[in-house]
Amino acid sequence: MKRIIKLCIVLFIVLTMFGCQKQQKQTEDIYIVFTSDVHCGFEDNLTWPSLKAYVNSLKKEHNDVLLVDCGDYLQGGTYGTLSKGQYVVDLMNQMGYDIITIGNHEFDYGVDRLAEMMKQLDAEIILSNVKYSGNRENIFKDTPEYAIRELNGVKVGFVGILTPLTPTSSTPSYFEEDGKLVYDFYSGDNGQELYNKVQEVVDEVRKQGAKYVVALSHMGSSAKVDAFTSIAMIANTEGIDVVFDGHSHSIIVEDKYPNKNGEDVIMCSAGTKLEDVGTLVIDTDGNMTTMLMSEYAEKDQDTISKLQEINDKMNVLLSEKVAESDFDLAIADEEGIRMARTREVNLGDLFADAFRYATNAQIGFVNGGGVRATVKAGEITYGDLLEASPFQNTLGSAYATGQQILDFLEYNSMVVEKIYKLDGKAVGEKGSFSQVSGLKYTIDTSVQSAVVLDENNMFKGFSSDDRRVKDVYVLKGDEYVPIDKDKTYVVGSSSYILFEPGDGNNILNDCETIIREGMIDIEAIVDYVKQFGVEQYRTTGDRITIE
Repeated sequence: MKRIIKLCIVLFIVLTMFGCQKQQKQTEDIYIVFTSDVHCGFEDNLTWPSLKAYVNSLKKEHNDVLLVDCGDYLQGGTYGTLSKGQYVVDLMNQMGYDIITIGNHEFDYGVDRLAEMMKQLDAEIILSNVKYSGNRENIFKDTPEYAIRELNGVKVGFVGILTPLTPTSSTPSYFEEDGKLVYDFYSGDNGQELYNKVQEVVDEVRKQGAKYVVALSHMGSSAKVDAFTSIAMIANTEGIDVVFDGHSHSIIVEDKYPNKNGEDVIMCSAGTKLEDVGTLVIDTDGNMTTMLMSEYAEKDQDTISKLQEINDKMNVLLSEKVAESDFDLAIADEEGIRMARTREVNLGDLFADAFRYATNAQIGFVNGGGVRATVKAGEITYGDLLEASPFQNTLGSAYATGQQILDFLEYNSMVVEKIYKLDGKAVGEKGSFSQVSGLKYTIDTSVQSAVVLDENNMFKGFSSDDRRVKDVYVLKGDEYVPIDKDKTYVVGSSSYILFEPGDGNNILNDCETIIREGMIDIEAIVDYVKQFGVEQYRTTGDRITIE
């Protein structure tokens, strides 16, 4: 059973070991430090300056120390978004990573951009399970399936493994040529194709003399398809000793799962954005222990300086002009009363349109709580748009029936009132209130909401057939037509809305996924504004009527 725990005692053990080693060095032990799903969170939680200081301390005490990563480093924050991954590469080279594998989010700036970033990374990149069937250039043609390092006189093998669900957990078109999928990650035969490939590579690593085999896995401990988890991979292979697991953002200190021969394999996972850093210790007797560390007091000054250098560059980019306007893109009225959570606002229209465009959907949603700040008239900078949409959620798309869409809108309209302000304060607010694209609807506030919540304030159902939301129309071509409750529509929004019960609304969470994790929301917004400008948002689009 997965243990989701953070052990203060682990930190105590690590620090105690360091104290002992200052008296008697134990240079014969092998230390492998790993990260996963950093997602540009270099200054979050533990922070990279502390990680670098930790690795430096280990290297003073031990001859054989490696720093490795399990994927999803290029994307997930402003560092990646502003530079399309370049700042991340610069920082990873500063950190001195030895071996890394690829995560699904490494593809978020496109295959060509990933190829550029791979050439600039100093770390050895490994990936075992990729096939290319196109006519252009396979960016992984020179990428080894494994790496072997000699540590303390023995060979340690590393195998990189990426989730076969990568095309749908990023942007499917990135993996296509002329509309045909050309990159495949051994997704066939309900996992067996993957297991066979991993086994083939592990056998080769053993043949090359590796005494220990470590999998750098970006599959996660849970997945939409059970066959594509690290746990399933362990159960269907042999020869792997330890799995460093990424993708699901789990915190796993040291779980053990039986392989196909019933032998225990250690699995460890370090969460996301440096919540934890993992360490594998292999002693001279072959004993293997994994542990997590969430705090480290020391900080490496060179890494601090590198971060400051890049932050200075980012500040310049954040001030760069994206567009210009002689009107506000607002979330509030002239008195400063917030409206984005109760009424249609022009900035909400823009964001919803950008989400719909980026996901190639028929309908776009943005929650009113995600529209955070008015963009003032004048020069519009990247920083202005980032302040208005600060969360940097990934976008996705799914198939939803007309009935599900109606239910979704009904939940989000449950507290709306005929007035939106009273005595200088906003009323009737709900963070999930739907700003929309490709859709028009009316909220009849004279109808009492029939939404029923459970004990956790999650949507449970409806107490009656009475509905506040009515006159719902979907854009078809250049005109709006009545929504068909039995028809299926493509809906684009943030992962917070589609795949998580954002604000308690779980109505769309079980819809069939098209794109699980696509662009970052701010990227979609900036690209959209650069392409289309903002003039069409001088007024709202009369998409939401309150009566």
